[in-house]
Amino acid sequence: RVADINPGPPNSDPAYFANFNGQLFLRATGNNNAGAELWRYDPTTKLPGIADDINPGPTGSDPAFLASYNGALYFRANGDANGAELWRWNGSDAGRLTDINPGAGNANPAYMTVFNTLLYFSAKASDAQGTELWRSDGIGDSLFADINTAGDSNPSYLTVFNNALYFSAASTDGAGVELWKYDGTNA
Repeated sequence: RVADINPGPPNSDPAYFANFNGQLFLRATGNNNAGAELWRYDPTTKLPGIADDINPGPTGSDPAFLASYNGALYFRANGDANGAELWRWNGSDAGRLTDINPGAGNANPAYMTVFNTLLYFSAKASDAQGTELWRSDGIGDSLFADINTAGDSNPSYLTVFNNALYFSAASTDGAGVELWKYDGTNA
């Protein structure tokens, strides 16, 4: 064991690991009554510590799908009255990037992956497009592909391989969930 983030028998449930600025970032629950929050492990001091209490109180922000991109750490979190949205941490402070699903609705951004200088992820907007493929340049975000025009394509497990972005998704062709590829020009 490297660290006992939540000392004693309770679990800290560490998950969604990402390297950012030479430190390991993760979601964990400590014994600080803050719920699941953004934590970091410093390999120099060999100590864990809460990076940011994004949603103060016992509920926590439940950060997930952490990805280092363009000098910041991006992730899904529920830190205000706007539901689970895309957040970023700049090394000292976290803030919501945008409200993809306006109001209290959850965009649930997931599977964040950097490809061709942009951050790609799945998310659900408030419109009828469902959960589709989105991208961000670190300033804003936009729907990239509406793969299933009749509902959710649920792009998942995004990964870069041989200069292309691969993922699973469902379209309207009746083939179910299949392997998809974006080569920088065509999906």
